[in-house]
Parts: sequence; structure tokens; C-alpha cells
Amino acid sequence: MQIEEFEREIEKALKVIPKEFTKKLKNVQIILEDTAPEKNGSILLGLYRGVPMSERGALFEPLLPDKITLYKKSIEKVSRTPEELQKTIKETVIHEIAHYFGMDEKEIKKRGY
Repeated sequence: MQIEEFEREIEKALKVIPKEFTKKLKNVQIILEDTAPEKNGSILLGLYRGVPMSERGALFEPLLPDKITLYKKSIEKVSRTPEELQKTIKETVIHEIAHYFGMDEKEIKKRGY
């Protein structure tokens, strides 16, 4: 998939997230990188870096944006069809945004992501 198409799929994924969550996304940068860093042989599809909302106090103002990185080649590697690729992009975006709100892996899997 071309980068432009991939970015459009990210935009589509953001549109399905309920507004109650997207309006709370502040100072978050979503970027697309070609390859993921090595992680003990596992395939890393995305990564959230920042301070989760659940850990911030009322006066917490981060200087730098939180960052969600999606790894294009990893996502393509686990997707066999164009439809599966679209689904994986959507699920990865939602998964990483869930980390932004403070959900751990167990909570995210419980919700199906």
C-alpha cells in the first residue's frame, strides 16, 4: 500500500472513534514509520510514547506532544488481504489511542483490540 493510502486509512480509523474520546485527544502526534525497532522477535505494529491521561494531574501540561507511531511494514506483514490491512490499521490506531487514555494490554484485549 502506498503511503498516501495508508495515511487515508489512519484518518478513517480516527473517524470511527467516538467523539467523547477524540475531543480529549490533545497534543498527540500520530506518525507513520516504515519499519519498527527490534522487539525480542515479536512484530511491533504500533507504539504509544507519552504520559497516559490516567497518570496526569489536573495541572499537568506536557511540553512535547505524546506520540503514536504506526509501523507500515509490520502492519503489512501481518495482513494478507487489502481488507485485512484496513482492519489492522484501524485496530492498531484504536489500540495505541487506548494506551493514551491509560488502558493496559489486558484492558485493550478485553475490548477486542
